[in-house]
Amino acid sequence: MDRLQEALEAWRRELGEEHVLADEVTLARARTATFATTQAVSAVLRPGNTEEVRACVRIAQQTHVPITPVSAGRNQGYGSRVPVRSGVLVDLGRMNRVLEFDEDLAYLTVEPGVSFAQAHAFLEERGSRLQLATIGGPPQASLIGNALERGDGIGPHGDVFQHVCGLEVVLPTGECLRTGPGRYPRAQAASVLRWGAGPGLDGLFSQSNLGIVTRMTFWLAPRAPCLRLISGVLEDPFQLGPVLERMRQLRLEGTLREAFSLWNDYKVLSVLGQYPWEATRGLTPLPEAQRRKLRAEHKVFPWHLNCVLEAPSEAQAQAAQERVEHVLKETLPTLICLREEEMGPGGLRQVPSARNLRMMYWRKRTPLPEVPEPERDGCGFIWLSCAVPMTASHLETALALAEPLPLRFGFEPNLCVLGVSARCAYLVVAIIYDREVEGEDARAMACHDALQQALGGAGYYPARLGIQAPVLPFAPEDDSPAVLRTLKAALDPHGILAPGRYLP
Repeated sequence: MDRLQEALEAWRRELGEEHVLADEVTLARARTATFATTQAVSAVLRPGNTEEVRACVRIAQQTHVPITPVSAGRNQGYGSRVPVRSGVLVDLGRMNRVLEFDEDLAYLTVEPGVSFAQAHAFLEERGSRLQLATIGGPPQASLIGNALERGDGIGPHGDVFQHVCGLEVVLPTGECLRTGPGRYPRAQAASVLRWGAGPGLDGLFSQSNLGIVTRMTFWLAPRAPCLRLISGVLEDPFQLGPVLERMRQLRLEGTLREAFSLWNDYKVLSVLGQYPWEATRGLTPLPEAQRRKLRAEHKVFPWHLNCVLEAPSEAQAQAAQERVEHVLKETLPTLICLREEEMGPGGLRQVPSARNLRMMYWRKRTPLPEVPEPERDGCGFIWLSCAVPMTASHLETALALAEPLPLRFGFEPNLCVLGVSARCAYLVVAIIYDREVEGEDARAMACHDALQQALGGAGYYPARLGIQAPVLPFAPEDDSPAVLRTLKAALDPHGILAPGRYLP
């Protein structure tokens, strides 16, 4: 009996036949992303609790069969649910319980199968005054999966991993540990203190293949009673640097607590509609004349600024608005500050939405489906997100590298500048295409690699990686590779957990 068959029989005994899947429909979905992949998936395991995860890992260790965990498998643009290397997928979607909630101390403890939509509904049902960050990805995405990839979102806690604690982790040996004070009996501060006594281990399991996180506590933010939408259009790209400098000032001083976003025209247009195939007679990338026409039709400008101002009272909101207007008006004459009641249905409350998934259908010739499933529908989509210090000179340098490259490969430069913190922005590039067009997969990946080389060569490295580039193609100048190899060898002696993911 070969090792895989031995492992499958053991997993069936532990999980039951119905939770060890090897039918072609399941496997095809597991190996399909929004770009070309060649990895094979031999089976999908669906453990229902931490003990079953530990059993899966022990069997993988005994048989030396590699496994890769996914929480919800919605990591679209970075590989969806496809492993870096061929093997068995451990789908944690059945582990979808909210384990603990405290309104007064503002935290929520969940398993990896809990999605942003589920968590939002949980808070709404209880009439909670608290909120989670909202991501631009699908509402079915996992809270834990997003946090571990250090994803970004909208809201006071948009830098998600900075606001979590109390990880429960199954190591590749089958051992289980908890980070922070929660590893001690009757720890009263387990959900409100991140580090506790001794070394902090949380970061080891973020963007790594050192363990499977089966539990995490998220710190929530109060819903502010007074909100303002801060928006404006940049009619000239040369405004971008000065606007960024002033947004940094407002973030550093605390006037703005949330991440802000700057979208270029291509990004706005890709959410509003699909590529004008008939008008362009099939020519790509978008001709300049058609770009100008679409801008005029949809009232779209070279760049658009958006963020939300939150305040606990109307007086404070008004004072903050006046401060924003004072700082921004000179560089952004089109600045608008709207109260929530002026926004119409939905207001400014952040609700998980699939709206931004429309962007992935930009180059498709078929209409946007009622329920978007980009992998199923052959959408081509690749993200590249690079960290840029929040100064005008750094942003201008990074944009000068990033803007021309997609056009050279036949794609529109779909760009976003996301102010995730007071000091650092992400320059996010989306490569959008139709996977059903011959040769587009290879061309899109070549574009991604060229962007990564150009930006990384200038010192602007990715903030996160997908399976299209699971390890950075740049050599560190320190001893970190040796240290990480030592950690991996100690925690995963047979290299069975997510081989190739972040750590070589």
